[in-house]
Amino acid sequence: MIKQKRMEEICSRFKEKKILVCGDVILDRYIFGSVDRISPEAPVPVVKIQKEEYRIGGAGNVAANIDKLGGRSIILGIVGNDSFSDEIFKIKSCDNRIIKSPVNQTLVKTRVISQRQQIVRIDREEPITITHEIEAQIRSIIQSLTRNDVDGIIVSDYAKGTLTPQVMEALKEKSRSLRVPLVVDPKPPNYHLYRDIDGITPNLKEAESILRKKIEDDTQAGKAVNFIRRKFKSKFALVTRGDKGISAGEHGKKVFHIPAYSHEVFDVTGAGDTVIAVLILALTSSASLREAVTLANGAASIVVEKIGTSQVTIDELLGRLNYLTEFGYKQLLTVDTRNDKL
Repeated sequence: MIKQKRMEEICSRFKEKKILVCGDVILDRYIFGSVDRISPEAPVPVVKIQKEEYRIGGAGNVAANIDKLGGRSIILGIVGNDSFSDEIFKIKSCDNRIIKSPVNQTLVKTRVISQRQQIVRIDREEPITITHEIEAQIRSIIQSLTRNDVDGIIVSDYAKGTLTPQVMEALKEKSRSLRVPLVVDPKPPNYHLYRDIDGITPNLKEAESILRKKIEDDTQAGKAVNFIRRKFKSKFALVTRGDKGISAGEHGKKVFHIPAYSHEVFDVTGAGDTVIAVLILALTSSASLREAVTLANGAASIVVEKIGTSQVTIDELLGRLNYLTEFGYKQLLTVDTRNDKL
């Protein structure tokens, strides 16, 4: 566990960092209400609406996490030219490079919640169509960015269509030319796009799909981290493993496992977004990979205790890690799997 003074030092630098977030932008719509009876029309609950909220999800939630932590996110994605995209632009009014496209519809996920439980989710989800004109516009935006604009790049891929080979190549070129890290939160259909990047952050299910086998324990997770890092030729890889924490490793160093911290899990929605946002802010603020993963893991433990796509503040993050240090939460297992083969 890193010391409080060091955590504060790293987090104090977040406000200086500018991060480009490119990926699938989603509008998350929440309908909160009470349930007192079952419908006479069908065996379903009747929800009496009490309030309705809009939040920015997908790549937008990564950007929202960066902004909440004091950094500056620049978000790039595609939405429709509709009323739902208007809500996104209200939420993210600054540093918004999102393209409104008349040939697309805004991706919307509507969740109905009662007594802190999700009753149903309704998705408005036509795949994003990237025309030659839209792709050229995206590449032009990426190419226009300078070192003064960007300290790091995140690809938040939800496999909805925004990320094409040409867009990914433009992001890699920009990362190399500016000498800033490029970290990918992957999705299975696009694994072929992610080679030669700085870092990759699959969750357990995604990692198992890459390996085509189950990950049962820390030893197998360690082998998986090294396999994934080699497969994508990345400098580091980490696997978020839910209630088992995070396993991570980088070239030439030992894989390490950080256990989950959370007290009570209400909703895991967006936890991976929080992890990658904190991770890149920390890495661009002079943190080692172990320090960055420790901070990211602590942040994830906070957002899973909230409902829906949520963010964490620096005060919440430092408070959580200080609490864990105070109460002796020091189980940081280290397993050397550098030479292990799958």
